[in-house]
Amino acid sequence: MTIIQKILYDSIVSVSVQKKVENKAAVLENLKGNKSLWIIIVIVLLILAALPSYYFYNQYQSVQKLLQNPKASASAEVTKLISEVGNLLVLPASEQPTIATVSDVTKLADQPFFVNAKNGDKVLIYTQSKKAILYRESINKIIEVAPVNIGSSATNSPAATATPAAVSVSIYNGTTTSGLASTAQNKLTAAMSNATVVGTKDAKNSYTKTVVVDLSGNQGQAATQIANLLGATVATAVPDGEVKPSSDILIILGSDFSK
Repeated sequence: MTIIQKILYDSIVSVSVQKKVENKAAVLENLKGNKSLWIIIVIVLLILAALPSYYFYNQYQSVQKLLQNPKASASAEVTKLISEVGNLLVLPASEQPTIATVSDVTKLADQPFFVNAKNGDKVLIYTQSKKAILYRESINKIIEVAPVNIGSSATNSPAATATPAAVSVSIYNGTTTSGLASTAQNKLTAAMSNATVVGTKDAKNSYTKTVVVDLSGNQGQAATQIANLLGATVATAVPDGEVKPSSDILIILGSDFSK
């Protein structure tokens, strides 16, 4: 390579390098000058970082609401159960089923409906449609479907031997006798394994008669059972002046209970 050729080559390389440097500098200057682009990039990064926190916060809030409201929690479980069974079988749309849980399968061995049952299985009982469905949630499978004769004996009715659905109860002491609510709670939970007392307090007024109120509107059978147990009467509404609790059933103890 001659001296002239080398000089020309070096000049070409120098110009090429200088242009690359100038191009990079121009790109950097454009990025620095385009503040809107930087703002957009920062906003997008912040949104992406916040999405997981927002999701878990909503999940936490949902769980807290269910824990603070047993009635809502029970209602959500029933809705979920009906939805799961409804995906496997066409269910009566005109009525809400009574939900029961099989707690001791050995006591049901003589009934054909429960021959393949296991503890924990759910029973959906449609009284108007006269249909009973045995469902196993762990494997998402319907085990048995059978007609139900509501007026028949206990040996023919799957509802008669299955454990009834859980019911939440609040107890108000409408007397001046202290500790009466605890007495009623012990008597109730000893007789009804499906009943859970979620709160006790003094009533705002005094009562001579003990009353039981079905707050949910669909626990009439449980309300009647509790009334018979406590020697009470079933009321259709919360008495004036009393605060409606977040439970399925409200018991207001009267002086007749203390006697």
